[in-house]
Amino acid sequence: MDQRTATTLRLTIWGIILFFAFIYGSKHYKKFARKEKLVEEMRTIISDATFYRNLDAKSAHATFLKAIGMIDEANTLGMAPTVYFDQVFKHDDDLKTQLGREYEDLPARERLARETLMRGYQHALQFSMLDEPEKRALLAKGELPEGDPKATIANVIDPTVSPGMEKIVPNLELRPVKAAGAPPTDLDVAAAKSLASELSAANVIEYEAEKRIVDHYLKNAAGKKAKEEAE
Repeated sequence: MDQRTATTLRLTIWGIILFFAFIYGSKHYKKFARKEKLVEEMRTIISDATFYRNLDAKSAHATFLKAIGMIDEANTLGMAPTVYFDQVFKHDDDLKTQLGREYEDLPARERLARETLMRGYQHALQFSMLDEPEKRALLAKGELPEGDPKATIANVIDPTVSPGMEKIVPNLELRPVKAAGAPPTDLDVAAAKSLASELSAANVIEYEAEKRIVDHYLKNAAGKKAKEEAE
């Protein structure tokens, strides 16, 4: 092999190596950039105006569903939900490794966001809403995919008890359609009372509103118990 041929061969090999290095680097940069964008988008989702003060129930539902889709996409890019939220809330380390810091010590609004959206994400998995690209695309648009079993977006606290609750994302959760209009169970009552306390702690509602909500569910629970005893 003469020198010219050898030089050409070396240049060709280096060209191929550089080409694949460029493709590899470009792919990883796009992945990194998308992760950063997802973090910024979630910060917008959990902002005061979007998470607690939607204009109407439809907007709150769309926000809730988009957030679930974003958690799923972040997970497919290698960011587990806990890691994703640590990035969103600008925590450098995993919660378990932060010196002297417990989950309960997190700000009330951060706990609300994590609990609401993680619950929504877990329920979406259980309803098989994340197993097909078409379903993920609907979530990205803020639309409810077909679940198995079929699901609906329900209010934890009945808006007739506290008007405006239908516009607050933390008040939303996925439930089976057949249970949507059913009387609240003991677990539903406990969840509503707990959420009222959390919303009050986060200064989303006043103490008087929390008390009214809790009193309503306590009264309902007492009435249910009296009815059962009478039967």
